[in-house]
Amino acid sequence: MRKMGAAGAAVGSVSIAGCSDQTNPDGGGEGTGTGSKNVESDLPEERKIGEKVHVSNTERYYAARYQANALVDKTFRDELGVPVQTKPVEITVLVSREQEGDFHLVTYNWTASNGDPDGIIYDRFHKNGSLNYYGFNNQRYNELAAGQRRETDEDARQEMVHEAQKILGEQRPENQYLYNVTPYAFNSDAIDPDSIVVNDKGLRNIWNYTQMEPTNENGRVVVTNNWDPSDQLNPLHLNAIGPSRNWTPTRFMHDFLFRPDPDLQMTPWAAKEYEYTDGTTLDVTMKEGMTFHDGESVTADDVVYTFNLIMETEPPAYINNVVQTTESVEKTGELGVRFNLTEAYAPYIALTLGMVPILPEHVWEQRISETGNEEAPWKVPVNDDMPIVGSGPFEYGTWDQASRFRMPAFKEHAFAAPNIDARVQNPLSTRDAEMEAMIQGDYILLDYWFGSPRQLSNTVDEQDHLSMVQNSGQGRQATWVNMERPPFDDVAFRQATNALITGVQPTIIEELYDGFGNEAISPINPTLKFWHNPDTPYFENGVEGAITILNDAGYAWNEDGELHYPEGKTGE
Repeated sequence: MRKMGAAGAAVGSVSIAGCSDQTNPDGGGEGTGTGSKNVESDLPEERKIGEKVHVSNTERYYAARYQANALVDKTFRDELGVPVQTKPVEITVLVSREQEGDFHLVTYNWTASNGDPDGIIYDRFHKNGSLNYYGFNNQRYNELAAGQRRETDEDARQEMVHEAQKILGEQRPENQYLYNVTPYAFNSDAIDPDSIVVNDKGLRNIWNYTQMEPTNENGRVVVTNNWDPSDQLNPLHLNAIGPSRNWTPTRFMHDFLFRPDPDLQMTPWAAKEYEYTDGTTLDVTMKEGMTFHDGESVTADDVVYTFNLIMETEPPAYINNVVQTTESVEKTGELGVRFNLTEAYAPYIALTLGMVPILPEHVWEQRISETGNEEAPWKVPVNDDMPIVGSGPFEYGTWDQASRFRMPAFKEHAFAAPNIDARVQNPLSTRDAEMEAMIQGDYILLDYWFGSPRQLSNTVDEQDHLSMVQNSGQGRQATWVNMERPPFDDVAFRQATNALITGVQPTIIEELYDGFGNEAISPINPTLKFWHNPDTPYFENGVEGAITILNDAGYAWNEDGELHYPEGKTGE
């Protein structure tokens, strides 16, 4: 586990007590406090900070993350006198509350897309980002977030992404718990271990599912768990490309012009070759012989139709990476497509062509017309009566929307036909049940593991037919704060929150995650080595550091230890 450095340092023109950028190990902070609370008598009641809600998954769903939230909230209450309450909800409710702004803090895991930082830098934190549910709006940051998208010189773009991380470190709309190190188990009696492919998603990646070799009949149908039952499979819907419970089957049932390889390098998939003829014109030639699951050929017409449909109807899922970046798309031949960009967009291959599924024109035109969703095609229902027709390595089979989803292998795929016969995702209600399914052979592998990493490791050691792999993905477990609601509208309080969380990080990692994790300071994981800024500022010294920051910002405690806003400020 990498230890974080110590020291105070200046960030830009702002000197911040207890802040480290890891570049000045001997520097001193300029705060006046020493961790002793500023206690005042007769503080007015309207200045007292009221109850704040930390929206969390349930303990049954993901024990370590729930317990980490509870630890953070208890530290707020016991050490800072801020009544933060942990509110456990089902994961779909958590997502809904975040999108509606109904939270003070919200915690989950999130990852970069296809190895590119734009989905974090722009989508999450630009003022117009599609995932900015937090009210973060910083002028310099907005300039950097927009500018790095246009910058095609990779070194210059890196400088902008690094500076953006420094601003996020100072402003702290997000506070990381850890960078996950995640274990996964598989049945090595049923699947040849030499055929397993592990990438940033662990075992739930298209390379693994198309290349793994069954060693007996039991391995021909791979039954696995899932984050939750899939609840949205319309590939134009925001929830179909966001939560992994939906994004994994969506990516498996559709083809894309490009995909990231196991080393996160973008590689042609349905594309055969490509060329930028200038900074805003990209020509792509598709592979021959591809067909949809109903036997119809995949052609340039389908790609043009897909992009035109998105640009004309503007699904929220594709605003940032398609609507804002693509001027037009035109057919140049039976398998040739030209993409005309609105302006240079550095991650166009990774985040546009690598994220937009190829839809069959003959199916979607009919479905949209029949359901009356001409203006909102993301509302077209998907079910056993109206199944997905894609061209990916797996087909839509049968879907029990409360639990089980069977995906037969598409054996006629032109270049990536799976060796197994089917993938079945069958989520169970508890981690103990999932573990027992692995032991009994009902599961062939775990796409996810939200239980104790040590328990999984010990079980694998005890069971001869099980093997384990682990990976460090692109993501992080993190807490986001609602900057449109006090006290998180105040940068000093957000910095104090970061100091508090930094202080309990070692406990979270070593005790709650069994040591399976690394200390985290930035939204961009060090696995994205080129883009990660190791000098991202963070705030240290735990509770004492938080108290110092709050003292310096004018916060005060009454004799009962309850925190109050600075003079002239009140809360909700």
